[in-house]
Amino acid sequence: MPNVGVYYFNNTELSIITSLFIYRSGTAEQITYMIQPELAKKITNKKDEVAGYSGRTKYIARLCNNLAKRNLVTTMKTPHSMRLVYFLTQEGLNFAYTVLGIEEHSSSLASGWSGDYGYFDYHLYKPSIERFMHHNLSVNFHIQMLHHASLKQFNYEFIDNRYASREFTLVKEGRKMKRFFRPDGEFKINDINHYWIEIDMSTERGEKLADKFESYRDYLDVISEGIPFSEMNETPHTIVFHSSAIYIATRWISVLNAFLNKMNHYTGLINFRLTNNSTLEHAVVAELSREEHQNKVLKNLQFYLMKEEGFLGLPDTRSQKPNFIKLLPSDEKILGWSPNIIIVDKSDGTKQIFLFERFEGMESIGLARIVDFNKKFKSLEIGKTEHIKEIIPVLYFFDVVPNAQSYTMTSAENDLRGIFNKLILHDAKNNLWLDGNDQSQIHTNPLMYRC
Repeated sequence: MPNVGVYYFNNTELSIITSLFIYRSGTAEQITYMIQPELAKKITNKKDEVAGYSGRTKYIARLCNNLAKRNLVTTMKTPHSMRLVYFLTQEGLNFAYTVLGIEEHSSSLASGWSGDYGYFDYHLYKPSIERFMHHNLSVNFHIQMLHHASLKQFNYEFIDNRYASREFTLVKEGRKMKRFFRPDGEFKINDINHYWIEIDMSTERGEKLADKFESYRDYLDVISEGIPFSEMNETPHTIVFHSSAIYIATRWISVLNAFLNKMNHYTGLINFRLTNNSTLEHAVVAELSREEHQNKVLKNLQFYLMKEEGFLGLPDTRSQKPNFIKLLPSDEKILGWSPNIIIVDKSDGTKQIFLFERFEGMESIGLARIVDFNKKFKSLEIGKTEHIKEIIPVLYFFDVVPNAQSYTMTSAENDLRGIFNKLILHDAKNNLWLDGNDQSQIHTNPLMYRC
């Protein structure tokens, strides 16, 4: 057993101390899952109140109580829970700093990633009673993500808002203004895909919700000034709002509209996703499977392109891995992203562009890119071609059939009212093609359907 001072600690006790340092609080059950995330079931709070503790969790509770007797851990009760919530005392926090080798006054230098922890005053560590429900939802989110990581074999890291918050200077109309970027945290999947996380209690609406996205945009403007977006290290792949609500369809419309209205050109570069406890696992699978989903679309298209002539794109369908048409570098620079397109020759000598974007669950980037491509089309070299008369949007999905309200009640629909009349939906998993207006199945070649 390791010893610190006059006390001996077993490895599990040290894991409890470390977990409470990282997460800031936890019930015995939560701490069990922090240490062994593969054991975590879907956390629903209400069921956990009724169910008894497992043998492993009872063992963790006994160790927490032993640490409390040593004045390293203390407890509190919260209004919404029957469970005791454990967190470190001031002495326990100092002990954690010793165990983890954290030097005093290092918080300004620490990133929070990969064990690079900071030294924070106790009032910044202790969980707030007033905001505990918000904090607890964040704890549960990270536990669930670690659980999915253990089952699906991906690497997951996160930092909380103490590390994620940043001060920046914004210049507007010649005046310098101090601003703060304050997400609830950040996380990474496989060290590559970077996410900003907001715990959404559905309390921010209207102007407050718009202001949040405006602060995101201002921060992105400052850190990306003079640097191509694709070369930025701090920019997120996706902004995730994780909701406390059970039903989030209505909330999706509100937050998506605020995102599309306030994030300007970033809407085609950064994805936005809304999740809750019941949709989180599917969202994780969707994030991990983006390339797989696109490859399935290409494979499905291969069949139709081999049957008929008159199509451009996927030129080597019989021998090589198919792909979409690449735009000129100058066009992709204007867009800031690379569209997935096929060009169809119509019988009257004109051409159609089929624009393929994913819409898997409550995510924004497919809708935003359809908007962006149409707005910028005439400024692109490909848009100056007189023969191209129509852009046909294709939203493809894998597991979740899009609800029409998910896109037709958004501000994107106002920009694209005409083009959504031409919408095609593609069930990539089952190779089914649907009319976007009534979701009736298309039985003919879908690439000829809008001709």
